[in-house]
Amino acid sequence: MISAVLSAIMTTVRKRECPPPFPAKNVYKANREDLHMKRTYGKSQYAKPCEQYCRETYPHEADAIFQKAEEYYLAFLKDMPDLGENMMAKNMLDWFTILAFYEASDHRLDGETLLAIKHRAVDKLRFLGKLIDGNKRQWPYKLFERTYRNFIRMQQAHQAKGEWLDSWRIELNPDHRTEGFCFHLIGCPIAKHAKTHGYEKLLPYLCKTDHYLAEVMHTKLIRTQTEALGGDCCDYWYVGDKSPALEAYRDLERI
Repeated sequence: MISAVLSAIMTTVRKRECPPPFPAKNVYKANREDLHMKRTYGKSQYAKPCEQYCRETYPHEADAIFQKAEEYYLAFLKDMPDLGENMMAKNMLDWFTILAFYEASDHRLDGETLLAIKHRAVDKLRFLGKLIDGNKRQWPYKLFERTYRNFIRMQQAHQAKGEWLDSWRIELNPDHRTEGFCFHLIGCPIAKHAKTHGYEKLLPYLCKTDHYLAEVMHTKLIRTQTEALGGDCCDYWYVGDKSPALEAYRDLERI
């Protein structure tokens, strides 16, 4: 469940090392204001893609859906666990945004729709593949590892003060992989929320979106279990999409 983390890292890479892409064609009127920035859920990476989908698919209902989504989002925020303000906590806000649009649309923005929305959003980042190639360069993996090590240090400091107590526990390379980047997430607060509030069927779709961002970097995510599907942890192993290691997992379902 690291969509927000990967997006943040890749956005940093894009700003520092990539020229801006050609502007995407605006599907709305040129003078239309981005209303999502005025709403509380607007901080989520899913806000704009979900709004765009609603405007295109339900043009006459879109504004009403946005208003309902805001109300649902504020209600979900009351269930916010003690995660602090950090890159991992953004995953929870993304989850609340997804739920808000799911409920506000009368469940029309369901799991399959979520995958379509995320795939479309990730397509806009495919130019980054010219810079980030998990088959040829090791620095992306090192960047991810450094990012998580820094988070672990911050987490330990806060937890020593009784803060961030509901956050994910992160284990770096517990499987002793010799290529790519491997880690486990344990104690997923999103899975706990989904099971408590009856959204177990929706959550696995959010997990699947991790695979989309991996493909942008010419990598594959090898994952054998998730807490959303009853696993003891969420195991992540990113390798280049041409890695021989993939052969052993060619029949593995994408979860």
